Amino acid sequence: KELLKEVNRFIFVGIGSNILNFILYVFLYKIGLVIWIASAAGYIVGLVNSFYFGKNWVFNPKKVVYSKAIIKFIIIYGVGGVGMVLIINFLDNKTLLDFRVIWFFGALFAFINNYIGSKIFVFSRGS
Repeated sequence: KELLKEVNRFIFVGIGSNILNFILYVFLYKIGLVIWIASAAGYIVGLVNSFYFGKNWVFNPKKVVYSKAIIKFIIIYGVGGVGMVLIINFLDNKTLLDFRVIWFFGALFAFINNYIGSKIFVFSRGS
């Protein structure tokens, strides 16, 4: 039951972070920035939102060393962000999919990576 509550909160925060990410991504893309810069900038905005709410609402570890948690978070979300940007760039170059659909596939990879990484490495109860 606690796991379901945690997953639901992670999804809720993820949706909010992805809305912020997507809005900035579309805006920057529409004003002429290259797609990988637009996707990276959007991801960073979502990243800040995700750390704050992940720490304070989703996982809420009893004891966390902020310097270690931030470093772990940046590594995990860095992998998610690089993966997302690479997927977006690859699909943009190799397919005729709409840029919004392409973003979805990149975001899906990042979501899976970030949940598992946050749960196991960043905000685990023993952190």
